[in-house]
Amino acid sequence: MKDRAKKQKGLWRDDPFLSYIKGYSELERAAQNGMELYIEVDRIQHALFPLREKPVLDRPGYVTHECDYFEINFSNPETKKDLEEYFLEKYSCLRNGLFNSYHSLGGFFEMICYQILVSGKSYNAISWDSVEINEQKYILPVDFRSLRASTMRILSQGGYKQKFSLITYILEKGFKDYEDTKKPRVCYFDQDEILFCKYPFSNQSPTKWGLKYLPLIKKFWQFGIDQSKSNVEVANHYLPLEKTRYTTYQKEKRKYDLARSKIRTIFNYLLEPSGSKITQYYDVYTVIRYKKHLNDLRNYLIDEFNKQIFQPVAVRNKWTEIPKLMMSGFLTNTELDLALKNYTEEKMSFDEMIEKIVKKD
Repeated sequence: MKDRAKKQKGLWRDDPFLSYIKGYSELERAAQNGMELYIEVDRIQHALFPLREKPVLDRPGYVTHECDYFEINFSNPETKKDLEEYFLEKYSCLRNGLFNSYHSLGGFFEMICYQILVSGKSYNAISWDSVEINEQKYILPVDFRSLRASTMRILSQGGYKQKFSLITYILEKGFKDYEDTKKPRVCYFDQDEILFCKYPFSNQSPTKWGLKYLPLIKKFWQFGIDQSKSNVEVANHYLPLEKTRYTTYQKEKRKYDLARSKIRTIFNYLLEPSGSKITQYYDVYTVIRYKKHLNDLRNYLIDEFNKQIFQPVAVRNKWTEIPKLMMSGFLTNTELDLALKNYTEEKMSFDEMIEKIVKKD
């Protein structure tokens, strides 16, 4: 295969000033803090295309671990094989670095998922070049590079614009290369030079939506510190410590549990086992809701990949047929709805639900 394109339009670096004034830095801090929103963001991101056990047919009782969820539909079998060899992880993308440090298409989707869960938007610059696969030449993406959402803008006339703030451009040394040549502050991209995704279920990201409940979360953690200190320093009558002596742990924990439950509902994630007590039915419903949400995220990302990558691939290679990325290996939303219906009508027991639905995927 041909080497990477040597030149790439756009810069991958952050703009700390724009990230701060647009609120992206606050969102990223919350998503990376284990006491705030890290668990919700991380678990959903890494549940999209996880490693799964696959029985070894000729060795009963043995399993291998793989994450081969994809295939590409195309009528020409040779072209289909070439495209799968190039794009799909079952043929190891480590050798061509198409998805950079994410190694595979599933990992690339998980990175995009992280970005839309946090900032609500994801921009990846696409480099196109001629690629030779099995002695056949194609025009294909040869590189995907993530661009910071704070620097990007969608143009009304089509395409995209990247612009850094003047403050960052002047103060940051990274805008000069090894030859001391100044890199551009503004870059423009054609429509097919950016893979753009956004959180598809609301106008703002779940991280931004969840920020309003964080004061209650932080208050609980601070209460624990103050309560411990008040028990040790019995002669200390500092007001916050004094308040904890007249407040029960159970009362503050309930406020925390309700806030965390609201956050997890926003993310469509599972509730904490040690949180507010819920009925067995709602526990099952929450699992079904979570799995359907993962399916919706997967389907959205695959649809965008088909529209923004494979449609231009067909145009650039002058094909009348458009390749289509397909996914398998997960219970569908229809199957999940049917399982919940059967459980509600007592046609499926709780233990059967655990074995057939919860442990599946």
